[in-house]
Amino acid sequence: MAIYRQLHTTFWKDRRVGEWNKEQKLFFLYLLSNDHTTQCGVYEFNKRYAKFELDVSSKEIDELIDFLVSEGRIVFNEKTEELMIINWLKYNSSRSPKVAAVIDKELREIKTLEFEEEVIRKCKEYGYPIKTEKPKENTISIGYRYSIDTISQPTPASTPTPSPTPASATTAEIEKPLAVVNAYELYQEVFGILNSINTQDIGDWIKDIGEDLVCEAFRRAALEQKGYAYAKGIMKQWESRNIKTMEDVFADDVRHQNQINYKKQKPVRKEVLPDWASDEYDYKKVEAAKRKEREIHGKLPEISLDDPLPL
Repeated sequence: MAIYRQLHTTFWKDRRVGEWNKEQKLFFLYLLSNDHTTQCGVYEFNKRYAKFELDVSSKEIDELIDFLVSEGRIVFNEKTEELMIINWLKYNSSRSPKVAAVIDKELREIKTLEFEEEVIRKCKEYGYPIKTEKPKENTISIGYRYSIDTISQPTPASTPTPSPTPASATTAEIEKPLAVVNAYELYQEVFGILNSINTQDIGDWIKDIGEDLVCEAFRRAALEQKGYAYAKGIMKQWESRNIKTMEDVFADDVRHQNQINYKKQKPVRKEVLPDWASDEYDYKKVEAAKRKEREIHGKLPEISLDDPLPL
């Protein structure tokens, strides 16, 4: 269960949606946002809860389900009471490993084989780094009336679809510019689902330092495999240094690298320690040698040059 669900703005520009009546629009929004929804877009739909929360009859619920199925927006299996939202994974796309782990867990709970196969296929198509490769063996195929063929929703011309990135992508691949149109979409690409708090926070950062720098901070956090907090730390540093453009960022990178190189090249003074400071210095042996030397010097005056040398 999630606290927030997002709705793509092109929903209201869809010509077919514009022809729906208000009950049909409300019901579809309910299917997208009720507290039984999942990360993979497949969940058990409880008609009793829907009747209570929407204040409609069972007959009306059935009619609305049939309508949305015929419109290609959902698929419903009456025997298992499982519902799958078509294009859910497309418009809630995220390459976050945390999101992928949730989907892997949810796949184990799906009862309809066709739904499970479709989720796995869509995850691979949109670049979700899930670990599940094929449906579990105990999933039962249960027939239902409609196919799972999707009906594409309109996408703005200025919104290119991001190319999927495999979970095993190399560093060089990650460093390529990400195909997103704004900071909000980039956030979801690298960090996961965007909630309302972070949406407001990102808006404030865009006003302060500009959207290019916000996206660059997200990219650098992704390269380090860090989260949104790491990206905020980068943006705070740039703000404190009055960095406002990408040229300023590159200049700051050069300055930082020069500082690192200077520290590496700077000669380090090595102080020569006296013998007594050495760990191997033996005070007892030194003192014994000094005493022996003093005894020898004390005996020197007693020896006369006239004394014959011993044969």
